[in-house]
Amino acid sequence: MRSKWMLALIVSMSALVCMGISAQGPPPRTATAKTDAKQLEDVLGRADVVKTQWSGDTTRMLMKGNVKFTYKDTTMTCDEATYTDDKKTKTALVPGKINITSPECDMTGDKGSADFNKRLAIIEGNVTMLAKPKKTDEITDSDSIKSKLNKPTTINCPRLEYLYKDKIATATGGVTFKQDKRSGSASKAVYDSKKELLTLTGDVKAVDEDGQTFAAPVVRISLKKGDEWMEAENASASFKVDTGEEEK
Repeated sequence: MRSKWMLALIVSMSALVCMGISAQGPPPRTATAKTDAKQLEDVLGRADVVKTQWSGDTTRMLMKGNVKFTYKDTTMTCDEATYTDDKKTKTALVPGKINITSPECDMTGDKGSADFNKRLAIIEGNVTMLAKPKKTDEITDSDSIKSKLNKPTTINCPRLEYLYKDKIATATGGVTFKQDKRSGSASKAVYDSKKELLTLTGDVKAVDEDGQTFAAPVVRISLKKGDEWMEAENASASFKVDTGEEEK
């Protein structure tokens, strides 16, 4: 009888979502009276046209055509971006297609925005993320959860929010996962990076390469090293059992 729980599917794919989202760090700090100058970091930006407008206490910068920002090893590209600073709020808006690439993941969406006061970044509309976890030299069981974390995973959802100060990512509107021949889905996924806790809610389902299935309304997963666990409420699953009998 096979003893491997296919629940590894949910854990592995969900962990990749967390790893990919967490790779998108907060914007660089700006200089303040209490900020050491050594903490300043370079963000490179370019566009075909850059236009700045001033109106009272409001400053608005419009960038159009082949807009590109590079921060460390992460690059964001779009056709148009607007930054607004009215002394009370600081926001950025990308009204069209947005692309973000990094060694850990690639992300695309129909539009994006950021509220720097709330430390909130949002990507909306046909959001697709390809998580590309780093390869390790450590030898692990090919069927283990750890080995599955080293495989690329595609995640789709209508909306992705990231509170980058609190390091909490929320995917809503129906989240789907695809990794090799394994797939899963949930209505909502929330990952608290500080606690390393993932919560999936709303018709959570998964199917592995052998057709084994899992379903539950709520699933909580701890990804903390040395304290890995999964808790599911009212869960059901189907298993493939090896009876030892050969087919005629």
